[in-house]
Amino acid sequence: MKKRFLTILFVLSVTSILSVNADPIILTGGRVTPYTTGPGHGKAPIRPWTIDLTNNVITMEATPCDYTLSLYDEDEDVVYSVFVPAGTTQLVLPTTLSGSFELRFETETYYYYGFIYL
Repeated sequence: MKKRFLTILFVLSVTSILSVNADPIILTGGRVTPYTTGPGHGKAPIRPWTIDLTNNVITMEATPCDYTLSLYDEDEDVVYSVFVPAGTTQLVLPTTLSGSFELRFETETYYYYGFIYL
């Protein structure tokens, strides 16, 4: 049992060393325009979305629709924006960006947002 525990601990420590910036980032969803409840409108909140960021590369599940990815600085100014077509699984952010940013995947009706550090 002790040998098994040490093996698991070793594997976990090696994986954490290899994936320095690969902590998953949980994006929270929101609606651009509030909706009313009624026929065709559910009451459930938007499910969170998880992405990985490693060395300025965002990896995620295939996007179900087209998005606009925008990065906002601390003054809420857009410092980077790019179109993300449906089915995208990876995005490469410019290496010239550094610092803390709010990341938003936006459509006309809803968005996902989270915070990253490059």
